Amino acid sequence: MMQNKLGINIKEIRNSKGLTQLYVSKKLGYKSTSMLSEIESGKKGLDAEKVPLLAEILGVSINELFN
Repeated sequence: MMQNKLGINIKEIRNSKGLTQLYVSKKLGYKSTSMLSEIESGKKGLDAEKVPLLAEILGVSINELFN
């Protein structure tokens, strides 16, 4: 449940900033968009060590990712 909310938040923030899945995926070190797509859809969780990096990429605080 929690990771699906996180995924929805990531997608909403990413879209609001006009960032593509490809851009964010590459910045996170993923080779393709499939991992980010699965995180956003709630199929996979985001690795804890990637949370601060993702917040930085999206220009939000870690708290904003989860709320």
